[in-house]
Amino acid sequence: METDRLRLYETSAALDRGEERLLAAGRPADRWTEVTPGGPPYRLLWCRIGSGAPGDPPDERYFADEVRPTVADAEGHLAWELVPDGLRGIVVHNVAEAGAGTHALAADTILRVEERLDRAAPPSMVYLAHVAAASDAHRLARIVSFDGDSYTVQPVRRESAGIVDDGDPIAGVPNLGELWDEEAGYLAGPASFDRYVRIFQTPAGWAMLLHPPRMV
Repeated sequence: METDRLRLYETSAALDRGEERLLAAGRPADRWTEVTPGGPPYRLLWCRIGSGAPGDPPDERYFADEVRPTVADAEGHLAWELVPDGLRGIVVHNVAEAGAGTHALAADTILRVEERLDRAAPPSMVYLAHVAAASDAHRLARIVSFDGDSYTVQPVRRESAGIVDDGDPIAGVPNLGELWDEEAGYLAGPASFDRYVRIFQTPAGWAMLLHPPRMV
């Protein structure tokens, strides 16, 4: 199966989370999400994220199996089971993470998936979802040192008493905003005051994007 990353343009989504408790079948046919431009998908299905990822480092793709809801419990929570003779180990692209380059959905997460044809020649089926990833993809950090081509930073968090350290220091964090050699290390600055930056996750690890001030 083709697992190259897709080129996704003008993506949007209209997921109705309330539908999850109103499902009567594994593949609702009367409504469909608009994850990609164009007409309705060939199918809507539900999938559960398994372990592992097609990419190394992982990106917005996940291995997943086709599932369907079973009888809800007394509190109205759905249970899920594998669809007999359903899809196994398909590659699902979570469009919501494509731009951010994250891979933050946990195993066993249930995704509403669209089955579509890709742009290959001849075309093949591709599976798309749009699920926002709630994670620590962005963190506040304090600059510790400049190591020649990247920074060591100390993650921090805000509390009522002020800013406190939050975890171990992270080495090897590049500043993608330093475009020329003479800009390298500009965030190191004087040692007399702290410098706080926002770092974010990419498939290659933590990074920051701060451009030095320029006069021309």
